[in-house]
Amino acid sequence: MSTIADFVERYTAVWNETDPRLRSKQIRELWEPDGHYANASVEYRGYERIAAAVTEAHDDFVANGFEFTVHAYQTNHDAVRITWHMVPAGGGEVLAVGTEFIVVNADGAIVTDYQFMDVDPTVS
Repeated sequence: MSTIADFVERYTAVWNETDPRLRSKQIRELWEPDGHYANASVEYRGYERIAAAVTEAHDDFVANGFEFTVHAYQTNHDAVRITWHMVPAGGGEVLAVGTEFIVVNADGAIVTDYQFMDVDPTVS
């Protein structure tokens, strides 16, 4: 991993990327081939399934005028914790808050990524 700030920036960029080809390329650069991503309801393994998860989030949120921003991050050996906010593109009130708990391999590629929703926009 070059720097933690670079990693966090690249990770967040994937979730905001509008171009599906570039998104797929970014996923391949960040995750290992059989990498794992899990949210509260579904687990995804491998580039194609992770791309499907990111595309679903894009279609639900980014395509509807929202963006994901980093609130804070921290590392501990081979783990990274990122707290993010979902806000209207261009700024505004925080609509969702989540935490990613990510484990990386020796090369800095994501082995597993667990998402925790702190404030869920789908729950009133």
